[in-house]
Formats: sequence, structure tokens, C-alpha cells
Amino acid sequence: MTRHTLDLLREVLDHEVVDVDGVSCGMVDDIELSNTTGGPLVKALLIGPGAWLPRLPAMLQWIAGRMFGRAIRRVPWSEVAHIDETIQLKSKASTLQLGRLDRRIGTWLSRIPKS
Repeated sequence: MTRHTLDLLREVLDHEVVDVDGVSCGMVDDIELSNTTGGPLVKALLIGPGAWLPRLPAMLQWIAGRMFGRAIRRVPWSEVAHIDETIQLKSKASTLQLGRLDRRIGTWLSRIPKS
């Protein structure tokens, strides 16, 4: 993406990430910044439980860490193609190793009997 001003809290953080084919890859859980002489620049999007676990109280961190793991997927900012309601990536989810936990949880949820 080209250099421009972006409200990271409103336009990026906690937004859904989709790959080039529209496959859900998870949510933006954190943002990695680099400090430059011109100010901060977005370096990568962080996706996965390891990125959001530190926001939880200690006991919940332990429980959620056991349930979901502590993996963090780092998506280089150069992979971002477009930002609107979702964050569109230039590559496939499988290439960036994204969306596995979402698919696993979806499989678990599909097994729950519906009343």
C-alpha cells in the first residue's frame, strides 16, 4: 500500500482479514509498528490468539492459551491490498498460513447439535 494517513484503531484493528479469494483469515488482533524518522509506519498485522491473549486477565490468559494456543501469524503490511469493511490481502490464506484456527473452530461448532 502507498504511504498515507490511516486511523489504525478504526480502520484496521479488530477488522476481519480476507485473502485474495475472499476466504476469512481471522481478525487483526494487533499491529506491529516501526519507528522511523518520518514517524511510525505499519510493519505488519498480527493475527491469532497469541496477539490477543495479553489483553485478558491472567487466569483467562492461561485458560484461553490452553484452549486456543499462543500462535501469532505475522502478515507483512506489503501483503495488504485494500482496506474497507475488511482487510483484503494480495495472497491466499494458505500461503500466509492463516485461518487454520477459524476453520478448526468452525468444524467444532458445526458438531454442536441444534435444538
